[in-house]
Amino acid sequence: MAQNFSTGAQTAGVLLQTIPEAQQVAIAKELIARLRSQFDDAAASVAIELVSGQTDSTLQDDLLAVLRTRIESGFPDGVASLLRSFSNLSSRLVTAAADFLADPKASNDLVTDPTAQSSNKAEQDELSNVDPDKQDPSNDLALQWLRFAKQTVSTDRTSEREDSLFASALKFLNDTHRSTALAARDLVFSLLSSKTGQNNLNAVRDSISSLISARDAKLQQTLGYALWMRLLASSSEVDLSSVNLKDDSYWSPLLSGLRNGDAERRKMCLDILKRSVALAIEQGMPGAVACKDSGEWS
Repeated sequence: MAQNFSTGAQTAGVLLQTIPEAQQVAIAKELIARLRSQFDDAAASVAIELVSGQTDSTLQDDLLAVLRTRIESGFPDGVASLLRSFSNLSSRLVTAAADFLADPKASNDLVTDPTAQSSNKAEQDELSNVDPDKQDPSNDLALQWLRFAKQTVSTDRTSEREDSLFASALKFLNDTHRSTALAARDLVFSLLSSKTGQNNLNAVRDSISSLISARDAKLQQTLGYALWMRLLASSSEVDLSSVNLKDDSYWSPLLSGLRNGDAERRKMCLDILKRSVALAIEQGMPGAVACKDSGEWS
């Protein structure tokens, strides 16, 4: 795949240097039409290179519609790789991701191209066997956009929609589909140590509390402890001085997890406990760790 990207970029470079702009537009239109019927990484790479420098918004819209369909067909990582050096195009798809994840039922600025479906039988067979969540179309779309957003924001932390993506990902941690919840976790983790995490610290703490208190959802409880552990691990980037370590409600879930959790949860709780004690000492509150076990969230 990397070779296809390289070949496409080289081809586009030659075209940009040797042919008039009008012919570049014509070639881009032909490539977009081809991508609608059969997606090809090399052709997509050339089209992206040609379109990225054009001022024709319609041409960009047509290409982005094809790329959006590619994402929603189950190939978000490939699209993210294709757009890695084209922030003007990737930012528009990041916006589409943020809009969709904020309200999956609402209409979006970019419309998926209904003709741009994969004609590769091997790809379709692969997708049909990968994920049981495929049975839920709306959930599958959320899964693909979460994966695309994670790949994009991990290399570009200046997106104006990061706060929106972060808030949506926190909500999707509660999703009953395991793959979607885990994709949301990956996006949250990628943003947690950035300015976005600091801006949304209260939301993170609320999410931890909500997830851990989900009595009948082991996955969500595990994600809650994992998020708690990751937050403390990000203390060098996120200011945790507002965390009230003198409150028993901070410590009781840890004691409960140590007492009632399985081996994985006890291991996470021990790690959280060590980091929390270190934070208390750092904040000059070593006495904060002395509290009673209320038995909450057991």
